[in-house]
Amino acid sequence: SLPGADHYLKPGITFEQLDAVAYAISDNEAAQRLNQARADLFRSINNAQNPAA
Repeated sequence: SLPGADHYLKPGITFEQLDAVAYAISDNEAAQRLNQARADLFRSINNAQNPAA
C-alpha cells in the first residue's frame, strides 16, 4: 500500500468509512443497481421525448 495514504483523503474521511461503503454490497449487486438506474434514466428520457397520446 501507499505509505501515508491517509494524507491523500479529504479531511474527515477515513479508510474505515471507505471500507464500510465498499463492503456494503457486492460487486454484482452494485452492477445490478447501476444497470437498473441506467434503464430507469433512459426510460424517463424516452417518455419525456415521446409522451403518451
